[in-house]
Amino acid sequence: MRFIFLIIYFLFFTFNCAFALDVVYPSSKDITVNAPSIYFYGNTNPKSMLKINSESVKLFDEGIFVQVVPLFYGVNNITVESIHNGKTQKQVYKVTRNKPEPQKTLPLPYVEKNKNYFLYTKTINDRSTVREKASNSSKRVIELPKGVVLYLAGKKGDFYKIEENGKTEFWIHKSNIEEPVIVSKRIQGKIKQPEYESDKFYNYTKIALSYPVMYTVEQDGKKLILTLYGVKDPNNNTNDSGNLEFVFEDEDQVLGYDGFFEDDKFVLRRAKIADKINPYAPLHNIRIFIDAGHGGSEKGAIGPTRVFEKDINLSISKKLIKLLKAKGAIVSYSRIDDSKVNLYDRVDKAKENNAFISLSIHNNSLPPNKNPFITHGCEVYYYNDNAKVLAYIIKNNLAKDLKIKDNGLYKSSYALNRSTNPISVLIEVAYMINPDEYKKLRSDKFQMEVAKSITKSLEQFMILLKK
Repeated sequence: MRFIFLIIYFLFFTFNCAFALDVVYPSSKDITVNAPSIYFYGNTNPKSMLKINSESVKLFDEGIFVQVVPLFYGVNNITVESIHNGKTQKQVYKVTRNKPEPQKTLPLPYVEKNKNYFLYTKTINDRSTVREKASNSSKRVIELPKGVVLYLAGKKGDFYKIEENGKTEFWIHKSNIEEPVIVSKRIQGKIKQPEYESDKFYNYTKIALSYPVMYTVEQDGKKLILTLYGVKDPNNNTNDSGNLEFVFEDEDQVLGYDGFFEDDKFVLRRAKIADKINPYAPLHNIRIFIDAGHGGSEKGAIGPTRVFEKDINLSISKKLIKLLKAKGAIVSYSRIDDSKVNLYDRVDKAKENNAFISLSIHNNSLPPNKNPFITHGCEVYYYNDNAKVLAYIIKNNLAKDLKIKDNGLYKSSYALNRSTNPISVLIEVAYMINPDEYKKLRSDKFQMEVAKSITKSLEQFMILLKK
């Protein structure tokens, strides 16, 4: 008798849970947004009638719903109702839309010039970001390692202006440097004649310095330009700028590169293309790093039926790794299970494995003020010019092969595509919140088509390098 009761209880519980209204987003019943609209998404019984503030909402497969709701200024009370067999499940949300505050005029940068003293400091972090302006949202110029000597020319808020004669201004946040000290004179750095070395993967230029200095590395078409700031060439007395420039042109196009300090030398490392690229097996022996985005406690975007982005990223990545290995590529990766990997550990793993190409696999989400039926499809991100062609090929192939919207190619600074070595691209295959794309993303067949499209794109890129 007890056994029968348990079965009845289980069936009753399962039946009721299966038809429960599950609002995935908003994740809180009381939230504040600064936008004219917000989207609600989740799932309910496919045979239900769903209403949001008495307005009927379309249900997709599995009872998935995605609905954009306009907001007035102030408090918006929003009711979500799922009606099935005369029973109503209801959830009420309080969404507050703030009025925009008047824009404040920011003061112009204050720069103090005084020939009687200099402000001296050093970087204290291995990734000390130098920016074009005194703002955390400003464009990154370079990430300096720990121990670089800097002279400062002024301060704005929490940022210091670096006193260098560059093509742009250089600013660094106070958290990245030692407390500046006043010194009576500026000591100019000195260099020795560059040394040139080569191994299986890289060409090296090594320049002995009297101390670590500010530097930039820029791509200009087929050229790579290294600038060392505040240094003097003992063999050249005509250099009045205090900066030394080196120009490199190893191949028909710039490949992976990076700069770092090693003992008393600055090293510029430039990737070498494979000696022979077989047009019939263009990925043979090519070193490729695959990063499955998120993992562990970092779930990424959450779909309408609570499938996590991290799991879809991993599934696509594993299929891609298998295909690349079958093509003869030498493949390394950030993870092949549901483990958490720190952001910069992913970047370091790619470099440690001497990867020639790095791909980070993701699927997209949206800020609450966007419409998932308008903003969706595949997007590909690059940051450095040496990755632009590869990013373009991947984007075009994904849109065509997967028959999804081409939502664009973007130059944007993320940790996984900011690295200049290897050639680094971040891929957003599709949107987790768009019902049609969410359904496709959970399909093994679709995931395999994604992996095939990316593999084809890599082959096309390598053949281009051969020409």
